[in-house]
Amino acid sequence: MQRRRVALSLALLAAGSRGHDVYEHGHEHRGLFDWGTVLASVYNEAEDLLTHRRLEETQPGGAAYTWIGRLETECEVEALVTGTVLADRYNSFDENTEWDTRIHNDYLTEHLGFAGWIQQGTWGSKGMTPHKQSSAMLYKRGGWAGAKNLEASNSGYWPLENQWLYMMGDSTQRQIWGSINSPLTSHEFERNAKEWTRENCAKQFPHRKKHPEGVFFPDEGWSGKCGNNEVTCHMSGFGPRGKLTFDWKHFPYEDYDEWIFGPTGLWGNSSLEPSRVPDILTFEVGLHTCFHAFNPATGQVNQTFVDWHTRDLKRLMQAVREAVNRPRPRHPDAGAGVNKTIVVVSTAGRIGNPSADLDRCTWTFNRALAHEAHQHGFAVFEREEIERRLLFKSDHNPRLKLIKAGLHLPAPSPQIIATSLAAMVGCLRRGGVKKTTSGPPMGVAP
Repeated sequence: MQRRRVALSLALLAAGSRGHDVYEHGHEHRGLFDWGTVLASVYNEAEDLLTHRRLEETQPGGAAYTWIGRLETECEVEALVTGTVLADRYNSFDENTEWDTRIHNDYLTEHLGFAGWIQQGTWGSKGMTPHKQSSAMLYKRGGWAGAKNLEASNSGYWPLENQWLYMMGDSTQRQIWGSINSPLTSHEFERNAKEWTRENCAKQFPHRKKHPEGVFFPDEGWSGKCGNNEVTCHMSGFGPRGKLTFDWKHFPYEDYDEWIFGPTGLWGNSSLEPSRVPDILTFEVGLHTCFHAFNPATGQVNQTFVDWHTRDLKRLMQAVREAVNRPRPRHPDAGAGVNKTIVVVSTAGRIGNPSADLDRCTWTFNRALAHEAHQHGFAVFEREEIERRLLFKSDHNPRLKLIKAGLHLPAPSPQIIATSLAAMVGCLRRGGVKKTTSGPPMGVAP
């Protein structure tokens, strides 16, 4: 009953305020949401309370948090709220509203991060939104202009300030890495991240087996062109110590995982940065398991292959947990000591699959991934659910697609995912959602 009163009070207070202030490293940051998002916040708060009630009814002693704590639970909801609201704002116009007007609406222009191109406004408008507001002014007010000016009180990039973000995954994860890089590089880099990484980044060999194109690997059960992507890329990030890394990850547990999470890898005795490990590790698996298990000729999924990789999820999570908990030798440059790594496990996103069985394979694998991640104490970033919300008006509409489903979803999907991930990182860094009397839960600043 007390929780319900708190949720109701929060909703009423949120309706009367645009946001609230949070202080991080001496900077003041404004809340992402205005009062118009309160319904989404209250809905998620209600879901959170129901989850607490179920846990209290089933766990010994009424414990609400077992595998993951309150912090991870709140931050999972925070990321979902951020992504859902941004997706709903894109979908909020009627079916007769074309893409240019839809994506340049005032709300997205102000609150959608990692989207510098949105400042151009609608076509031929000289930088204006459909409602005749200055796109550049809204983007700046949102805190997204000036990616290198992290001292600004409302910088939207503060969750990544001086952080080493290490992203492991397939080409859909690389797409998000490109979006996060775009404020520091260009939109062209974002669009051409695949070619750039293949040409400019270090090969993962000798830490993994080489996979030449056109060769079948019977011990691994697959063939194809995926070996072209086996690279590790490091880019400068936000702030003097910021770093943004993309590291190709194909399947749940491979020889490369054995190395990178092992005693001689990045969280062991690697000489890459002796005094530092990544501040944030986020990884995503599942799509390629189902792709390689799917036989387009028969339309069937090799369930034995999927089951094998599902079992490997436990090995992966155990290896990651051991890596981030591993004591490391003190280095003279470490100062107060080596930093700890925040781990965020991401589900695979939504794509335009040629088969309903292939979709079910990915979605089922996502639930197994989330279950195993939670068992090992890791927060889960529900990318699939955010993209489901973005696609729900398009997936089964035979007359109109507000956004086209494909392997790599077009804008604003990568930017929504990047902004939601930043919200989750910000929540984990500051120690939870700041629920004050002045407004609803805060996402990524501003």
